[in-house]
Amino acid sequence: MFGFLFRHHDDLMHNKGKVKKWEGEHKALAKEAMAVVRFYDNNDMSKAKKHLIKLQNLALNHLMDEDVTFFELFKKADDSETDKKIMASIKEFRSTFIDTKKALIHFFIHYTDKSTVLDAHFKAQLDGIIAALVQRIEFEEKNLYTMINK
Repeated sequence: MFGFLFRHHDDLMHNKGKVKKWEGEHKALAKEAMAVVRFYDNNDMSKAKKHLIKLQNLALNHLMDEDVTFFELFKKADDSETDKKIMASIKEFRSTFIDTKKALIHFFIHYTDKSTVLDAHFKAQLDGIIAALVQRIEFEEKNLYTMINK
């Protein structure tokens, strides 16, 4: 079971380490998102923008690391039914997240620009993005990471 994830002892430790790292990154993402909200609500737009840039860097690095890892897992998968099921789950996960990922990237491109003002429209978009990411993180940790971490 899950043979492609654990062909070698090093692969098992590598995946467990990845899951632990990603869970830590989720906590850091939440911390930065809440800092953006706190400073925005306190009308300190300079600090809100500073934390938004930190949030952007954390989020994009996290997404890239996941994408690379999932790609590597696809390369290691074999033709067993178990591997096929897991690959289908990862593929579905990635395809259902693509629109949220695009919205997130466009949001960061627009609002991290020095000339862009953090206005009420920003806050509404931020709230929507935070809600989508919280839902996605919960799904990842309860489903996908459980499969990878076994």
